[in-house]
Amino acid sequence: MPASIEVPPIPERFESLVWQILNAEETISEYRLMLYLASKGLEEFKPDLEPLTMFRSHFLLFHLLYRLQDRWHEECRGWLSIHTTDIHLDENSPVANASGNSQSELLKHDPIKSYYLDYNEFLSTQQEDVLGLLDDFWRTMAGEPLQPIDSAAKSNALETLGLEEESLSSQQVKQRFRALCQQHHPDKGGDPKRFRQICDAKDILLSSLRSSS
Repeated sequence: MPASIEVPPIPERFESLVWQILNAEETISEYRLMLYLASKGLEEFKPDLEPLTMFRSHFLLFHLLYRLQDRWHEECRGWLSIHTTDIHLDENSPVANASGNSQSELLKHDPIKSYYLDYNEFLSTQQEDVLGLLDDFWRTMAGEPLQPIDSAAKSNALETLGLEEESLSSQQVKQRFRALCQQHHPDKGGDPKRFRQICDAKDILLSSLRSSS
């Protein structure tokens, strides 16, 4: 992380509220935790369908939770287990018996934690990056590989996005993808199969543009 970026301290109210809810309930999902925090006045965690706002809320929550994980472990309060569907506090840390390993060494084996602790990711992620993350998520959930990039696949992709091959550019593809994403994203009631086709079409066209450049 660049030295010029100063990571803000963990808000006391955030820590207090998370500690309170985790001691009141055995486990809580990310969504319910976000609703709880928003109901207590922390509006930045209110779930939102707008992709960038949703990502920022999610990233900020996990960034702070992973910092609490280290703090509470050092204070012998327990181990904060973090998953989108299951956030809970364990009495014992899974790394409690990892003698001889420093915290930084243990962190190397947890790329997810490394990612969320990098505050620069939170500051630098833009709308296009978020839509790409959502694209990857839905393609993975579908379990289907992209079509081969041949003339037929490219023609289908152009038709899916409603674009013409003449003067096709990456900016044009991304702009059209964003517009269709707003209409067909499953979080907004769209058909997952249709959204997947749009994601695949965008990837095919961008790949074809990269290969021809």
